[in-house]
Amino acid sequence: MEAIKAGIEKVKEAVDNKKADEKLEKANDPNVKPSERLDAAFEADKAAAKAAEHHAKAEEHKAKHTHS
Repeated sequence: MEAIKAGIEKVKEAVDNKKADEKLEKANDPNVKPSERLDAAFEADKAAAKAAEHHAKAEEHKAKHTHS
């Protein structure tokens, strides 16, 4: 069960990393309004933080699985 939970967290991590990358591209695009770039940078930071949380949870589930 822990292996499945770890896999789910890894998928969530990948999705959030992709969101962060997309938002960073928008934040660095000079053709986008500055206010939208600022919002995109904030959203990218939030997505990166969520990805880090999912990574930590995945590692926790992985450790439980390997030590069970």
